[in-house]
Amino acid sequence: MVVTQEDIDAFQEDIVNPYFALAEFIRSFGASLDPMLWVKLVEEELKELYDEKRNTPEHLKEYADLLYVFTGLDLVSNERLGTLVPEEERANIVSLMGRTERMLQEYLQHYGEETVGKAFTRVHRSNMSKLGEDGKPIKREDGKVLKGPNYRAPDLDDLL
Repeated sequence: MVVTQEDIDAFQEDIVNPYFALAEFIRSFGASLDPMLWVKLVEEELKELYDEKRNTPEHLKEYADLLYVFTGLDLVSNERLGTLVPEEERANIVSLMGRTERMLQEYLQHYGEETVGKAFTRVHRSNMSKLGEDGKPIKREDGKVLKGPNYRAPDLDDLL
C-alpha cells in the first residue's frame, strides 16, 4: 500500500499560525507585497463568502479564504497605509476592513475556534499546492497567485 500526501495531511491536524502561514505563502510564491492587491483580494473573497449558503463546507472554505487574505493584508500593510491612498479610497478601505472584521468575528463564533483553525490550516496547505508544472508560481496580471495543475482543493466536509 502506498501512503499519499493526502494520507499524511489527514494525520497532521496541527493548526498553523495564520501570520506564519501567510509569511510562508508570500515567500514561497513571491506573492505581492502591494497592500492594494490584498484589499482587492479581500473584496473578492468577501463576495464569494456572501454567495455561499451558510453552514456548508463551501461557506466554511470561503470563510477560511477570507481570513487568509485578510491576514495577508494585515501582514503587508502598516498603520500608515491610509496616508498613501486618496481620501475617498481610504474611506472605502476602512469600511471594507470594518465589515470584514465583523464578518470574521461573527463566523469565528459561529463555527468555533478549533473548526476555523483546522479549516484555515487546510486552506493554507491547499494554497501551497498552487505551483505550476515548472515549480514556479502562476500569477494573474495584477499579481494574484493562481491555481496550478497540481492544486489540491481543501476537504472541509468532516469539519461540519
